[in-house]
Amino acid sequence: MCDDSQPRLKTAELEKLASTRLTALQAAGVSPHPVVNTTRSLARNFWGKAWMKQLAYCESGGMCLAPGRALLRHSCVLDLQVESGSIRAIISAEELYDVHLKLAPLDDERLSALATQCSNHVDSLLSLLEGKVDAALLQQLCDPENGLLPTPGDWQMSCSCPDWSEPCPHAAAAIYAAGCLIDTDPRLLFLLRGITPEALLSHPASTPELNPEELSSTFGIDIDLF
Repeated sequence: MCDDSQPRLKTAELEKLASTRLTALQAAGVSPHPVVNTTRSLARNFWGKAWMKQLAYCESGGMCLAPGRALLRHSCVLDLQVESGSIRAIISAEELYDVHLKLAPLDDERLSALATQCSNHVDSLLSLLEGKVDAALLQQLCDPENGLLPTPGDWQMSCSCPDWSEPCPHAAAAIYAAGCLIDTDPRLLFLLRGITPEALLSHPASTPELNPEELSSTFGIDIDLF
């Protein structure tokens, strides 16, 4: 059962430790990329909101994510790197923890189905990145089980902490932080799924199958298709 309690350290202690450790990392020659988000919704744009909504769906299915939200809001995500199919992070809590998350790539069947729909209904790459497409396509792209967003089974999680839960609070913080970056740069979502947004637009649009008998009747001539 998910423990929705606050982290064991008090808020002021969490934030003070995080600030001190971030300064130490920078002094050691590391160039961290901290993620800070104190807003209630955590996202303002379409794909960021879709990521957060998917996490709410995952949480309703049993993933323990609330402690990760707390760590993110208390400036404990000191570094986050998004790569093709993976996320690496340094999270400050009782100690500094290294997090490595892997995402399974979209299977060919799901990718093909999404690409076909996008080719038929998306006017431009910008429309896709901004989520400005028709409602039917949005429903398919954001389907919690078969869409573009990761399901609980898509994740492989590793953290240097002693917590055996999946996700541990530090991994959950990294997942939420990734959503904050996706909110400002939706291409990162496609990078995490191992594809480019262009790949969803390069699939040839479906063409209705031609019926020789119907064509012959329409044009009054015999038509034989090879």
